[in-house]
Amino acid sequence: MDAGTPTTVGDEQFDTGLNRGALGLSGVTMQSVTHIAPAIAAFFFTSVVVGFAGLTAPLAYIIAVVIVMMLGSSLVQLAKHLPSAGGYYTYVSRGIHPRAGFITSWMYIFYAPLCGGPIYGFFGYIVQQQLKSNYGIDLPWLWWACIVVGAPMIAFLQFRGIRISGRAMLILGGIEMLLVLVLSLWGFFDPGPGGTAFAVFNPSNIPAGSGFALAIVFSIQGLTGWEGAAPLAEETNDPKRNIPRAVILSIVGIGAILVVCYWGEIVGWGTAKYGSISTSSQLPALVLAHRFWGGAWIIMLFAFLNSTIGVCLATANVGTRMWYGMARNGSFPKVIGKLHPVHKTPVNAILMQMCLSLAVGIGVGLAYGPQISFNFIDGLILVLAVGVVYIMGNIAVFMFYRRERRSEFNVFLHVLFPIVSSGALIYAVYKSFFPSPGHPYVFAPLIDGIWLILGIVILVVMRVRGKEEWLKSAGATLADTP
Repeated sequence: MDAGTPTTVGDEQFDTGLNRGALGLSGVTMQSVTHIAPAIAAFFFTSVVVGFAGLTAPLAYIIAVVIVMMLGSSLVQLAKHLPSAGGYYTYVSRGIHPRAGFITSWMYIFYAPLCGGPIYGFFGYIVQQQLKSNYGIDLPWLWWACIVVGAPMIAFLQFRGIRISGRAMLILGGIEMLLVLVLSLWGFFDPGPGGTAFAVFNPSNIPAGSGFALAIVFSIQGLTGWEGAAPLAEETNDPKRNIPRAVILSIVGIGAILVVCYWGEIVGWGTAKYGSISTSSQLPALVLAHRFWGGAWIIMLFAFLNSTIGVCLATANVGTRMWYGMARNGSFPKVIGKLHPVHKTPVNAILMQMCLSLAVGIGVGLAYGPQISFNFIDGLILVLAVGVVYIMGNIAVFMFYRRERRSEFNVFLHVLFPIVSSGALIYAVYKSFFPSPGHPYVFAPLIDGIWLILGIVILVVMRVRGKEEWLKSAGATLADTP
């Protein structure tokens, strides 16, 4: 089928529009990998996870990977039958109800589309601090300059087509993973006090109390992004096979890398003094880079730059494809679904994504500073929103297989895994806000709650005005093709 050829699903027919078959397995896998952001996951959460789990931080990550695999299983089960640019919007619409799909995608706006601006700003903040402490160069404006440059740059890469984006993510993601692994493995060859210890995997070393559980919570948060391949289904070759494979490969591959990274960081720091990791005034990865490589420590900033560009490109791809799917279906304004005639990219959705990154990144950054902005938006507001999305996906997989794929229904895949992973997410949300995280983080539930209510109001207004034609095709997907 050529790009733009109408696809029939049931009684509905819609134009796929996007560039069909532009991505292969490697490209769509790297979409999920860069969406996870290995360097950010490996190094930005180190102090927090080690602070809660102590020496057993790698063990906490192993458990987190198992839980995320359960979440990924639900998406895989849906993606292999429902390939669509709508992603979770389509899955929940088909599995539960179109209105539930709308609310799910509405909450998703506080996840992928909202990430970019604060990430650009936080990267600029890290560079600013390192330049000041190492070279005496103070550039207090660097954080917002990174937002002003980063958002249009990502928009341009998106505009030029998914093939360009795919190649960029493949290159950036590959370099990023290489640098992350090199630094972590260096710790085994140049260990700190205490040497190489397998005690990190011994459950008897888990700290008393609830600290270890919180370490798992933050580890799960660090792994979010594995679902980033799903909205690129309509631009992926053989999506029913390659999207599920990409999801599993990204979870298993990055999960294994992150376990090695945490282990290597602790060994490089020194297993005899691991407690000082959580009190370090600088990112532990940068401290280790200084010790291992001397003046070449700046290579790690290059890894962070790769991670920033990669994750912002991946999250922007997810957000714009979801909006395109909703606009094509009619639940979002049709103008958002406009495609470029040559590049086959949703130009208005890309423009909206760029403006959102600029507004949120600069606005919240000016109000609270780039560091708090990152933790507030890409931390607590994100964890609430993505919790809703994942749980709705878990409910959808149960209902879809009970209703439409009864012969394939599996108690483990469609009941046990969704219940266990949903319970872990609910616990993660609870532990994120009790006890209170303080100002401004305490406002995250209120912000997410207001956004949820606004989405419900929009649904009510559409129903009262009789504008619900979109309900008929909300769960429509690509037809079965060779």
